[in-house]
Amino acid sequence: MTPDELPSAGSPGPGLQPPGTLPQTVESETRSNGLIWIALAFVIVLGLGVLLVLPKMVSGTADSQSEVAQPQVAVEASTPPVQDSASARSDAEKALQEFLHTRARMELANVMIWGEPQWSQAVEGANKGNDHFSQRQFAMAAQAFQGASELLHLLESQSGQRLTQALESGWQALQVNDSESAIESFEIAKAIDAGSLEALEGLERARVRPELLGLMTDGDIARTNNDLPAAQAAYLGAVTLDGAYEPAETALREVTEEITELAFRDAMSRALKALESEQVQIADAALRQAASLKPDSEVVRNAQQELMQARQRLWLEDQRRKVEQLVSDENWTAAVSTYRKVLARTPQAAFARQGLGFAEDRERLHQQLDHYLQDPTRVYSDQPRENAEKLLVSAARPPAGEVRLQEKIRRLQVMITEAKTPRLVTLKSDGLTTVQIYHVGRLGQFISQQLELRPGTYTVVGSRPGYRDVRQTLTVKPGTEQLALDIRCEETV
Repeated sequence: MTPDELPSAGSPGPGLQPPGTLPQTVESETRSNGLIWIALAFVIVLGLGVLLVLPKMVSGTADSQSEVAQPQVAVEASTPPVQDSASARSDAEKALQEFLHTRARMELANVMIWGEPQWSQAVEGANKGNDHFSQRQFAMAAQAFQGASELLHLLESQSGQRLTQALESGWQALQVNDSESAIESFEIAKAIDAGSLEALEGLERARVRPELLGLMTDGDIARTNNDLPAAQAAYLGAVTLDGAYEPAETALREVTEEITELAFRDAMSRALKALESEQVQIADAALRQAASLKPDSEVVRNAQQELMQARQRLWLEDQRRKVEQLVSDENWTAAVSTYRKVLARTPQAAFARQGLGFAEDRERLHQQLDHYLQDPTRVYSDQPRENAEKLLVSAARPPAGEVRLQEKIRRLQVMITEAKTPRLVTLKSDGLTTVQIYHVGRLGQFISQQLELRPGTYTVVGSRPGYRDVRQTLTVKPGTEQLALDIRCEETV
């Protein structure tokens, strides 16, 4: 390629941007990605062509001095072109080659996006060099090409500084909610360093800023109208879009605290009202809600302590009513168990301490009475009967309310009386058998004999010489039924 083949100053070459203009990537993001990739591919092809073809073309032009390869000399009516030496021409061509190499490399680095105004100045300088070359002013052409290359080298060395400046400009624009300027700055930063996480983050935040500001406005309006749930939803949406946007995070925190405070007050109000009316279940549910909203609240702890005392008081009252019914029913075993349960949980419960001793005495008295009543034959013997009589003396006269105890005492008294009352018993025999009743005496031989025996069980034995003894059991029970027993020895031995 010779200087004549360079793009003119007023029009870009293949894949190049006109001086002083920005590429479409900044103006329209929706078209930028495709255009950038097409431009990059074209520039790469152009760069390879420059690197591989240009040296041969320049060398061939210098050596052959053919008429076709010679640059066209502009004809001026007033000033004729200056004829430079072959050495000057060679220097100009070398300067051109250096410029084209540098330009291709810088275009791959997206210098068209971030290199203004130096990029346009470099292109303009190269165009002037082309003009000088066309007029065979080779020394001036070489100087122009070298100046353009120096500008590009300067741009290349300033890429890091320009990246920092673009990022700072982006954040400053975003700080004042100028999303368009912020996007433009971050796009420039991204063009300089496509892998910059800061540039990518800034772009993302700048793109959602308009929507975020709309949500913030909605939240502020709802908050002004005291519609806290709607405000919270709007602020939450803003935080979701940009978690680093501090005003949204602050507003969400504040409105959430307001909602929490209102809910807490409502829960505490319901809890205290329920405590006043001793509705412990309602109070407990309300306090649980309040505690979930403010776990460290001293007000909640005090109310929970009051609730616990109310539970204890109501439980004691319930146990008192329960044990009073058990005492009324003379269910002393259950009463003793209830008193002991109350004292195990609340040792200072006076009603339980006072009632336990009496209930235990009554439980023991009923057990002793039941011992005889469940087996009346126990009082048929003298010693057990005497013990039963002593038990009746110790029982004295029970209160009128203890109907069951009165009935048990009455029944035992009857049993003892009947056990001490003899019954008429008729014994029959054959006049040959000798009859004896253990613990009563020897009755001898008889045909029929009557005697009085107290209720109980007796062993009657009959004996006769030459005959096997006969043994029978006579059970005498209280009542009016006539008792009779026939005993005689009839089996010989």
